[in-house]
Amino acid sequence: MILSMMSSAEVLAITRLRQWAVDRLALRASRTTDYKRTGWQARDTRTFDARLVRVLDFERALERLPEDEQMLLVLTYRERQCHQEVSKILRCSVRKLYYTLPAARKHLAEILDRMDIL
Repeated sequence: MILSMMSSAEVLAITRLRQWAVDRLALRASRTTDYKRTGWQARDTRTFDARLVRVLDFERALERLPEDEQMLLVLTYRERQCHQEVSKILRCSVRKLYYTLPAARKHLAEILDRMDIL
């Protein structure tokens, strides 16, 4: 992945995708709060709700993509699979991935921008 070839919107879309993966994992593992006993602190539930809202908003945006673009982005950026593995899973050539991946990133960036979550 060459960052100089990507637009800033695409880089932000990848960042949101990776943030979604981390937040989603934390929610599934029930790691939304930190229960260290370091004295009394007022709990701010808004910070924990923000993680849930970010996950839900991103999943709504991801659902607007075609299924092949969803799988391509998730396998590449969340699961961190190499292009050869992704091409085997999606049953297409590596060459097709090299022109489909930038289009999927741009499409995701457009959707996130329209939803004001980029």
